[in-house]
Amino acid sequence: MDIIEFTFNTGNVILNYAEVSSPGRPVVLLHGGNARWQSFESIIPDLASTWHVYAPDFRGQGKSGWVPGSYRWQDYTDDIIAFLRHHIHEPVCLFGHSLGGIVALMVTAQYPEGVRAVAVGDAPLSSQTFREHLGQSRDRIAAWRDLCGHQMSMDQLIEALKNAPIEVPDNSGQVPMREVYGEDAPVFAWLATNLYQSDPDMLTAILERFDVTATGYEMDTVLPAIRCPVLLLQADPTAGGLMTDMEIEQAIPMIARPSHVRLQGESHALHHVHPEPVVAALKAFFGSC
Repeated sequence: MDIIEFTFNTGNVILNYAEVSSPGRPVVLLHGGNARWQSFESIIPDLASTWHVYAPDFRGQGKSGWVPGSYRWQDYTDDIIAFLRHHIHEPVCLFGHSLGGIVALMVTAQYPEGVRAVAVGDAPLSSQTFREHLGQSRDRIAAWRDLCGHQMSMDQLIEALKNAPIEVPDNSGQVPMREVYGEDAPVFAWLATNLYQSDPDMLTAILERFDVTATGYEMDTVLPAIRCPVLLLQADPTAGGLMTDMEIEQAIPMIARPSHVRLQGESHALHHVHPEPVVAALKAFFGSC
């Protein structure tokens, strides 16, 4: 299986994306915040056995271009709509994780003819819920922002990350990441690469311009506009999942064709840690659409 990287010009920014060609229908994977398409490396081979897979880097992240001052969720949405409309040319199945799930829902609501089905991986379903989680993770995000860009070497980034704060489920405080993951965990090299490639303003948009950044993402306007099948793929809230039980109860009546899978015991990381249940859920859902 060959994963090949290409670029696409939206008219506003150059997006980097990965592609695995196959005769199947297109599936587009949208990564979480402060990440890149490689976050899906654990599931791309299984999905590519059935579908033609695309995985773009969002603006300001991975190898895509930086656009300081333009990191609203609507900006990401516009980029992906342009990618679908002008590059893929047929309805796709979308899977978005975290921030990618928010963008996937907004894309589907605004470009219904371009999306066959959408799966949302543990994304908050309203800006208010996101704001509440932001309050708990603000220190970590601020620490990561200070490490973004090309300000340090990779070795320096890894050492700084080990001392960065992180939230622990069922713990009201924060602890250094090294105390959670250990000294030699591969997560540090992964996060260091993400930070090195990210525009710091992408996180400033969340920390300091949240109301502007999140404009347009409300459950009662986005979800009723979606007519295709929707899978809400929920991590376990007791293990650090962001999609709440209350949101699920509120959202399902607003969705024309809803499905819901709760992955008991799984954290927000989902496929990063345990890809098998995520792949199984996606195959069953996309295969039925």
